Amino acid sequence: TTINNINGWDIVGNNLSYKPYKGPNDNAYFDGVVLELEIERKHSYYLYKVIIPILLILMVCWSSLWVTPKEIESRLTITIVCLLSLIAYNFVIDKEIPKLEYLTVLDWIILVSYIYATIPNFLSIYSHKLFTTNKKAQCTKIEGLGKKYGPTSYLLIVFLIIAISVNLNPENASAIVSWMGGVN
Repeated sequence: TTINNINGWDIVGNNLSYKPYKGPNDNAYFDGVVLELEIERKHSYYLYKVIIPILLILMVCWSSLWVTPKEIESRLTITIVCLLSLIAYNFVIDKEIPKLEYLTVLDWIILVSYIYATIPNFLSIYSHKLFTTNKKAQCTKIEGLGKKYGPTSYLLIVFLIIAISVNLNPENASAIVSWMGGVN
């Protein structure tokens, strides 16, 4: 066990230095000490308890495309339940995510996940419309594109979010790269 452990954080650096101090109402300087701690948020929690469950929910959601377009009720049940599960899960994990005025990498991934949880719903409705109006060739084409490019485009966008974050915040690059590699 680490002494002086901060729950949820890793202490990656520290500096203790002497600094004279003069208060706003003081006439003289006094001895002072400055303690600087460099800390990093532990990423394994977010990977295992946030990202992987979201991926599983999205996998179930996109699996609805393997149900025949004729079964619109089944497909919509799967997609709506998954979207509601994602929303409910976000409420559960919301207390664990810091409240910041800007979007973090995790916030962007969650936002994109919401979008990708709704796409199979619209694809199902559109495919059903094509199927019932005897446009089965177009329906098969749309279904094939959804199956082929839906989940892969999600993963591509997630990696783009991470890559853009690394480029915009090079000081955090090592933490993000280690997060992607699963290194603690």
